Amino acid sequence: MIKKEIIDQIREQSDIVQVIAEYLPLKKAGKYYRTLCPFHGEKSPSFYVSPERQIYHCFGCGVGGSVYTFLMQYEKLSFPEAIKKLASKLNITIETDNSEYRYQPLLDACEFATNFFQDTLQHSMPAKTYLQNRQISQETIKRFRLGFAPNGNLLINAAKKNGISVETLVKTGLAIKKENGYYDWFYNRITFPVFSASGKVLGFGARILADNVEPKYLNSPETPIFRKGDNLYGLFQAKNYLYQHQPILVEGNFDMLSLVDKGINNVIAPLGTAFTSKQALMLRRFSNQVVIAFDGDSSGRAATLRVIEIFLKNNLNPQVIVLPDNFDPDKYIKNYGKDGFENLITNRLDFVDYLLEVKPSETVSDKQARLKEIIDYIKLIDDNIDQELYINKTSDIFKISKDTLSNQIRKEGRDVQSQEIESKVSSIPSLKLLEKQILSLITSIPEFAKTAKQEIPLKCFSADEAQEIIQIIYDNIDLKNYTIAKLIDEIEKPALKQFVVNLSFQEKTVPTKNEFVNKLRALEASWYLKAISDAKIKGDVALTEKLSVEHYNLKKKLSQKRSK
Repeated sequence: MIKKEIIDQIREQSDIVQVIAEYLPLKKAGKYYRTLCPFHGEKSPSFYVSPERQIYHCFGCGVGGSVYTFLMQYEKLSFPEAIKKLASKLNITIETDNSEYRYQPLLDACEFATNFFQDTLQHSMPAKTYLQNRQISQETIKRFRLGFAPNGNLLINAAKKNGISVETLVKTGLAIKKENGYYDWFYNRITFPVFSASGKVLGFGARILADNVEPKYLNSPETPIFRKGDNLYGLFQAKNYLYQHQPILVEGNFDMLSLVDKGINNVIAPLGTAFTSKQALMLRRFSNQVVIAFDGDSSGRAATLRVIEIFLKNNLNPQVIVLPDNFDPDKYIKNYGKDGFENLITNRLDFVDYLLEVKPSETVSDKQARLKEIIDYIKLIDDNIDQELYINKTSDIFKISKDTLSNQIRKEGRDVQSQEIESKVSSIPSLKLLEKQILSLITSIPEFAKTAKQEIPLKCFSADEAQEIIQIIYDNIDLKNYTIAKLIDEIEKPALKQFVVNLSFQEKTVPTKNEFVNKLRALEASWYLKAISDAKIKGDVALTEKLSVEHYNLKKKLSQKRSK
């Protein structure tokens, strides 16, 4: 276990603004910093970072937390892994116990399988010959850790000898259970490890050696650590290049590997499934423009149009490389080299020109259909200037007035920022307005938390969730290094964590200490009224009288304080 003192030290020495700015382009907004949220598709920034409180919050989707929480959500790390990552940045030495990591056994199994497949490749002449025929260099094979899955359940046997159970292999998708036993999921296939952004192997893609066997490509099944729609092939190897060069999205693994092999390193690929908004958001972390280089056949063009829509919905500007019929990036760069492909990049098209390129418009009916498609795309653009530019371009192409086009286009989506950090607090059930006000002050202002601890019983809060939050505050408030960020890390339940983050970002009028105490007394008086009513319903005369006297004394005290 990592000592709490070390966890607190790392949190205190980490600047959340600097950490998040390594991943997202933050802009100053008053006392906060803001940007587009990386965890959901949006067109106006609703993701805020507070340097004062060292926490962040998205008013669109509700995520939020401390610097640790951000790394856990963004890089899909466990709490100990987030601590370790920040510690390495600060040159703080800590010892961690791998048993703390919830999914470490699965990650260990994937790492073992990667090494096993790499070693097997070196001893398989058919597999090595296949890669040679695909013109993939040894440097690229090593960089992407390509391997070969043999026949004969050899992975299961090797894993057992190294202390990895077959049940763990099943959980990682590397083995499958059938009626008559366990079998390797991959066999007689080239393997492509899929890495997390931090370089951990999460799963695999695999390609059969023979061309006449289906399916040609096979992915790991969905597991606790691997989801195809949440990952991109090659992102880990490409990420350092993506900050300087626009991402190039290709369809297949070998498309990507061939481009990289020729020196084009800013390339990524989906994992053999339909492109998703989550994958688009991953790319938006690096650039607001993405180049699409899908196959030149009809299915590749249809897939391109679908991806254009996803990019526009997620505030990305899609540009498209037009490949000749029956060419994919792999075939094209082998035929025309790096210079030839870079020439395609230079002559890429925006979505309007691409749509007109792949769907020629000769008749009036064709033009009506193309215009409607273009308008539907322009509707998805949130930026007013970009939208106006595309309106002007479309107007010139179709000889239609700009006013007519503008009237047709109705912007979709919501503008979270238009109300500038307005309250969107998700309420705890049964939490009254006065309770919410007090809870907001207690979570944000340590002195008020100390006062509440002295002045009011926990029972006065009606909701169990509120009592749970306040109890955590009371347990930590007397510590010297108490902060809101520390409080958030102490709360285990995600819903309560997000509620406290949301409360912390609410703009509030701070009362004086006496005014705050009066609020506490008013809440306590409200609790007595309900308790008296419940006692009367139960017919408990003695308890009713006792509570009535206590309530009277409290009202008298409160009245005296207000009169001073």
